[in-house]
Amino acid sequence: MDKEYVNKPSGLAIEFCQGGKNYYYHIEYKDRRVILEDLFISQKSRDDIIFHRENGKTTLSAKYLTNVTNSFLDAVDRMVRPDMLLLSFFGEYYPKENEFAAEAYRWFTETLHIDLPDTITGTLPHQMDSSEAFRTMVNHTIPELNTGISSLEIEKVVVLEESLKGNDMMMRAFKEAQSHPGEPQVLLSDNRRDTVNLVYEEGQVWKKSLVAIHKMVDGSTFAVPMSIESDGMRRLLEYMPLFYSVIRSGGVYLADEIERSIHPIMIKEIVRKISTSMGSVGQLIFTTHESGLLDQKIFRPDEIWFAQKDCDQATRLYPLSDYNIHKTANIENGYLAGRYGAIPFLSNLKDLHW
Repeated sequence: MDKEYVNKPSGLAIEFCQGGKNYYYHIEYKDRRVILEDLFISQKSRDDIIFHRENGKTTLSAKYLTNVTNSFLDAVDRMVRPDMLLLSFFGEYYPKENEFAAEAYRWFTETLHIDLPDTITGTLPHQMDSSEAFRTMVNHTIPELNTGISSLEIEKVVVLEESLKGNDMMMRAFKEAQSHPGEPQVLLSDNRRDTVNLVYEEGQVWKKSLVAIHKMVDGSTFAVPMSIESDGMRRLLEYMPLFYSVIRSGGVYLADEIERSIHPIMIKEIVRKISTSMGSVGQLIFTTHESGLLDQKIFRPDEIWFAQKDCDQATRLYPLSDYNIHKTANIENGYLAGRYGAIPFLSNLKDLHW
C-alpha cells in the first residue's frame, strides 16, 4: 500500500530439502515477467549457484550441467519465455541436461502440497478402498475423536455403460476411467457435499462412495451418506490423507485455516499427535486463528510465528522465540492479552453507537 513500491517487482525466496540436498530458490517478477531468478545448492561452507537469470540473460554453472552443447547454451535465452520459469524449463523439458534443477523442480510438483479451506481431496473413497493401512488409520482416528461415527465404509457397485445413457457427466467419467485403469475419476454432487469415484479395476468400472456408520442405542448400526454429515466432519475427513502422509510417507503440507469448522479441542488433539509423534516423517505448516494451539507442550517457540499488520498495512512475520519467555508460560493467555502483538485493534463499539 505504498506508492514507492507500485512499480517495483515482487520477490519470493524459499529454502528446502530434496533428495538429501539443501536448495535455495529466489525469484522476482513483475507484470508476468521474470526479472530475476536464482537457484543455489547449499554446501557445508558455501552456496553453489546452479543458475542465475536476470533481465532475460541466463548464467548456468557448468558443474551442474550434463551433456550440454554450446548451441544449447546459446539458445536457452531464446527458448525461455519472459513469463516462464527457468526452473520449470529444466524440470519439464530438459531434466537430463540439469538434473539438480530438475530435482529442485520436483520438490514443488511432488513434495509440496497445498490445502486451502475449499480444497476437496476428491479421491478419498478410492484411497479408503485401496489402502488397508490408510483405512485402518481413519477408522481408528475418527471414533477416537468422539465424532459420533463408529466407522467409515466404502460402497462399491459395478457401473454398466448402458445404464449411463442420458447422463453425460457420468458417461465422460466412465470413459476416462476405462482409458486410465486404476486412476480414480472424481464426481462431486451439485452441492459439493459428497464425492463419488469411478475406477476401472478387475476388468470393469466400479463406483465407490463413502458412508458413515452410526450406532443406535441398542447397539445396531445404520449408514448415513456423507452429504448429510456436518461441515466439520467432512472437513476432518478431508484432512485424513494429509495427516496420514505427514506421519507415514513424508512431504511438506501447507494448510490454510486448519481449524475451519472443526472443534478447537479436536484440532488441537490432532495437531498434538502429529507434532509429538516420533514416527512423523513429513512436515505440516498451517495458518490458524485458533489461539488454543498456542501451547508450548506442542510447539517450540521457534515453530510459532505471528503475522502483525502495521499502520501502513504492511505485514511482518516474526517468531515467538524473539521473546524471552519461560518454558512454563501460558502463551495463549499472553497472546490474547496483546503481549506478543499480532492481534486486531478493535474500535470501541459503544463509540460506534452499537
